[in-house]
Amino acid sequence: MGQGRGYNVDHRLRHKIEDEAVYYLQEYNLDHEVNNIYLFGEEAYNAGVGVDEAYEPGVEYMMANRFIKNINYCMRRNPNTPILIHMKTCGGLWEEGMAIYNAIKACPNPVTILNYTWARSMSSIIFQAANKRVMMPDSSFMFHEGTWGFSGTVKQARTEYEQLLKTGDRMLEIYIDSMRRNGKYSKWSRERIKDHLISHMDKKEEVYLNDQATVYYGLADEVFGAAGGYDWASLTEYTEEQLER
Repeated sequence: MGQGRGYNVDHRLRHKIEDEAVYYLQEYNLDHEVNNIYLFGEEAYNAGVGVDEAYEPGVEYMMANRFIKNINYCMRRNPNTPILIHMKTCGGLWEEGMAIYNAIKACPNPVTILNYTWARSMSSIIFQAANKRVMMPDSSFMFHEGTWGFSGTVKQARTEYEQLLKTGDRMLEIYIDSMRRNGKYSKWSRERIKDHLISHMDKKEEVYLNDQATVYYGLADEVFGAAGGYDWASLTEYTEEQLER
């Protein structure tokens, strides 16, 4: 019995050491050897009739908690080394998303976000925090006024609504800052860009841009592979303007 227990423990430890990179990647969404972080939704389940239905909850507290640990680990383990964030999330909660946004903005390392599928709602805002914002081909960008769910007293509802208006203003500020740096609207005034974005959101519940249009708007820097070939090393090469963001 004692030998059996010892063998099992030894086997697990050896397996972990041999496959440490895979272990950290799968368990923690982190490849610390090359400063890669995977900003993916944590799988959750809705209770169905006899079967639990899997869904992606998007940006929520577990994603934010894990991401903050990962980016702080990378910037301390590999100071001054660029961090590449692979982002694939459907959007989600404002507060948790802004925790991720500000963790990226506070990071002293240059940061690239490579967007898969879509930068949508809250993830479109997180996207703007990076020094370099890269769209995967056929990925999209979506912005909207957001959704709101609440239950409580009338006074609480008034307070929550006032806070919702403030978050909408902050969202527009972030988009405008990006669009003023480069793209079609870089010469426009802040007020003109704001009116332009609001007019789009007044017409549609959700405003989608394809990969090229996102660059055109100044909400991304490039489409990966658009110049010919997928040069992974180029993802962590920066212009002076990008480094100053």
